[in-house]
This record gives sequence, C-alpha cells and structure tokens, in this order.
Amino acid sequence: MKTDLPASAIREQMDLLRKSPAFAGSERLLELLSYVVEETLNGRAGDLKEAVIGNAVYQRDPPYDPRIDSTVRVEARRLRKKLEEHSRIYGQSDPVSIMIPTGTYVPAFVIKSGERDAVPLHQGSEREIFRNGPGAVIAILPFRAVSGEATTQEFADVMTDELSFAFGSEPGISILSRATTFAYKERQPSIRDLAAELGFDAVIQGTVRQHDGIIRVTLEVSDTRGVVVTSDRFEGSVVQHADLAERIATTFVSRHRFDTSKLRARLVKPGPAAAQAHGQLYRARQLLDRQVPESLRESLSIFSKIAEDTVDYARGYSGISDCYCDMFRIGMVDAVTARSFARPAVEKALEIDPQSAEALTALGVVQAWLERDWAGAETSFNAAMNFGYHARTARVFGTYLAARGREDESERLFAEARRIEPFSQQQDIAETLSRFQSRNFARLSEMASAVTLRNAPMEALFYLALGAHFAGNSEFARHCLQPLGNMMMTHPLLVFASAELEAWLGSPDRAATLLKVGSAKASYFSHSTLACAIGDGEAALRYLHLALRKRELSTVWMRMDRRFDAIRDSDRFRALTGEAIISSVLSA
Repeated sequence: MKTDLPASAIREQMDLLRKSPAFAGSERLLELLSYVVEETLNGRAGDLKEAVIGNAVYQRDPPYDPRIDSTVRVEARRLRKKLEEHSRIYGQSDPVSIMIPTGTYVPAFVIKSGERDAVPLHQGSEREIFRNGPGAVIAILPFRAVSGEATTQEFADVMTDELSFAFGSEPGISILSRATTFAYKERQPSIRDLAAELGFDAVIQGTVRQHDGIIRVTLEVSDTRGVVVTSDRFEGSVVQHADLAERIATTFVSRHRFDTSKLRARLVKPGPAAAQAHGQLYRARQLLDRQVPESLRESLSIFSKIAEDTVDYARGYSGISDCYCDMFRIGMVDAVTARSFARPAVEKALEIDPQSAEALTALGVVQAWLERDWAGAETSFNAAMNFGYHARTARVFGTYLAARGREDESERLFAEARRIEPFSQQQDIAETLSRFQSRNFARLSEMASAVTLRNAPMEALFYLALGAHFAGNSEFARHCLQPLGNMMMTHPLLVFASAELEAWLGSPDRAATLLKVGSAKASYFSHSTLACAIGDGEAALRYLHLALRKRELSTVWMRMDRRFDAIRDSDRFRALTGEAIISSVLSA
C-alpha cells in the first residue's frame, strides 16, 4: 500500500500508541502492529498474509497453520478495537491515524487534519450526525465459516439470511438484496471501494466457528472507510437451540435498532459520523448490560461524550439517565445524586426526540425510582411501548409490575423483552430478581436447569442460588458457591453474596465475622439480609432501618423477600414497612 505520509510521521504515531493508556499491558498487540506497519513501510504489504504474520510475530513450531490456529485473526480484531479506543478517547489531537481495515492485515495511514475521510466524531457541541434523506442503507455480506465443516458453512448462510430478514423488517432501514451481496461471497474488495460502488451507510460481516458442539458467531459493523465501529460475539449449542441463528440475529438487531423517530419515518439518513456514534452507543449499551460498577462508570463516560458531541442524537442523553438510575439501583449513588443528573438528561433527550422510546423509558424509571411518581411512571412506560419495540422498556416495566405485585402482567412483559432480545444479562438479572422476590421458585428452577454458570451474571446467579435453597434444592445452591466466591465483588448488593449463601446453607461462621466488622462497600440492605442469614434479627432490623433512611432501592422488596420471614411478624418490622411506602418502587 502506498502512502504519501513520510515514514517518520508514521513512526512518531507508533511512539504515541506505545504510550497510550489504550495499549497499557498490550505489548503483544503493539508487536503485531509494529510488524505490519514496518513491513508496509518497507514495501512488503503484499506479503502480509495470516500465515506469514503468525510465523513472524507468534513464532509457532511447527509453522503457523491458519486452518487450525486462529491466533492472528483474534489478535487482529483485538488490535482494531485498541486502535479505535485510542482514537476515540486518547488520540483526538493525533496528527496521524493508523487503522487496520477489516478484511486485511495491511494498515492504513491517514493525515487527520484536512482529510475528508478522517474527520473525528468529536467536533464540538454543534455537530449533527443526521441529514435529510430516506433512512439508512445497510449491506450484510455473506458470513464466512472458518472451521471448514460443511455444516458450519450452512449455519453461516442461515446466519446471513436471518440478519437480512431481521434488519429488513426494521423501520427506517433498507438492506441491499441478497443477490447483490452474495456476488461478493468469494471475492471481497475493500470496504471503501464496496461502499462507493453500492452506496451503503454501514456494512455488517461476520464469521462462524464450530468446536466441540458449540457454535461461535462473531459480528462486525464497519463504516464506509472499513473501520470497525462495533463488534459482538455470541455462542450456543445448535443441538439445544435449533433457532440459534434467529436468536442471535434478533438480539443483534435489537441492540442496533435506531431509536430516532425521524429516521424511522425515513425523513433523515445517517451522516458521515453516524456509524461511529452508533458504534460507540452500542459499546455503551453492552457495558450497561453487565450491571456492575466498573461497566456502569465506563458506559456513563461513553454516553456523556456522545451527548456532548451531538445535538441531534437523543440516545446519548437517555443513556446518561439510564446509567445514573442503574447506579442508584445497585447502590453506587444515592437517590438525590442520581436524580440531579438523570432528570436533566432525560429532559434533554425528549427535547431532541419526543417520540424516543428509549427516552420515554428512561423518564419512567426516573419517575418511579427517584421521584415516586407512580402514575407518571406507568404513563411513560406505556407511551414508550407505543413508539417502538425495545427490550429495556419491556424489561423495566415488567420489573416495576413485579414489585407492585402484578406478577402475571410482569411475566408477559418479560416474555416480550426476551423475544425482542434473547441474549441479555440485564434480562437475566431482572427475571431472576423479580421471580425470587415474587417467590416464583418453580420458574427459577426452570431457569437454573438451563443456566451456564460460567456465563451467568453474578447477580442473576445469586438469586438463582437463593431460590434453589428456599425451594429445597441445596445441591444447585452449593454448586453456585464457587463462581460467587471466585469473584472480587465490587457490586454493593453482592459484596456478601457468597458468605450469605453459605450461611443459608448451614455454615454461618464467615457471615457472622463479616457482619461484625461490616463493609463500607456493601449496601445497608445487604448487611440486613446477611444478618437474617445468621439469625440475628436485631442487626437485620437495624440495618434495614438505615437502608430505608438512605432510600436504597432494594427496600422495595421488603414485604416480599423470603429472607425476612423470620422477623416479618415483629412490631418493628411492621413499623418499618409502614415507614417505607415501598409497594410502588421498582427495580431493574
């Protein structure tokens, strides 16, 4: 690849990348990047093939065979993400951008100042990412099977078809025909050339790998320059899930759904920065889905940057609101702090797009969790459902109804949320929490029989284990102790999770020791349930009183939570439940 940039400028950019926080602890990725850059500068870009890189950088013995070793492909994907992270967060003032376009190992070098295709997303508060036009156009390229089996290629073709069908049903989105995209199944030009030829706004491509009965699907979305703006990975057993391709496609489309009313109505189309902004938003929603302190902080940072840099994209602001509400849910911030940030953010989102289902959902959560405006919350949730199918809307509305004792309505909404987005950690958490608190242990047992402990979010696993214990299935509850105990818990509701479960299972010593010293990282509510687990009713009531004074959201479940049964009939507990007025608070 030729470049008009002097080699010295590219090597100076490499020095900046070596010092970038994005590459901290990633020496092997820097070695890979340095190799492909130097080979390109020395006129050997044409030799940058997978096997050559594998032998030169990873020094395999016997020689690297890409048919059985995917190291180079996996590392290249990681490298693309690191380069994007540096460019987005740390490298906005860099004079040069280095990219590894999807489909090649040859780096691209671009002067950022004055270069039409290298304009960064962040250009000040007055940037618009939409233009007048008839919606978005997406190309879905044929998925590739990388394990070489005929059944894998068949699944790859089914995956392509399912994505095409799912995206083709989305308001505001047009997809290129199968006849057009399958012409590139055996040959694929650069994304830049393909975009110029076909006129799409973004391209989706992916790979399928099968090993030991497990299908793994990796998906990438690239902009018209060939820069990957977001990626995701799903896995499952085809034997257990004949509809696996459909479930993956449904989830991926749900997460990429354009919650922009003008685009849904085909009044606008994406501008040059839209794919990048949408990719960042996808990443922020992935982080939000994990529901742990570290991911919520990172998610908030991304949403805040999107909101700062765009004036016509409501989703940055609604994301800020969702982050603060979820941080309040798990006990990271108090109600006053959460409302002071969430309410202005959701108002700004609705000012930009009054018909945003995402923003209306965020408003409903603010009203319910932070303002105790129950009638307003239900009105907002119902309005959100009128403007589109969004998993978060059905999920938080369903949890709200479970906390109000309307279990049948709640289960219908959970089923709808699961249909919209089959793969979701937030959904796993919402269902297990609500069913545990509603004492629907039979449904919890059904979930427990299908759960993979390695992939289950810790909060969901905790409630599955508690439900199993109270349903008499101590074997499964004990099975959960190891993964719960292996995690360094920073989640305020889960700091005592493994010790509490041990106590319920008959080993109270560690719980008693922890309760004696307490923990500033744990919520008052989790102190209270820990006390219940060792039979210390006095401490349970004392901590429950503190949880109520702090307005911790978990107190919504006081009247339902099985763990409080031993103290439920006491006068002090009845007085506390009267003080709480908790029957109309909700949890996500």
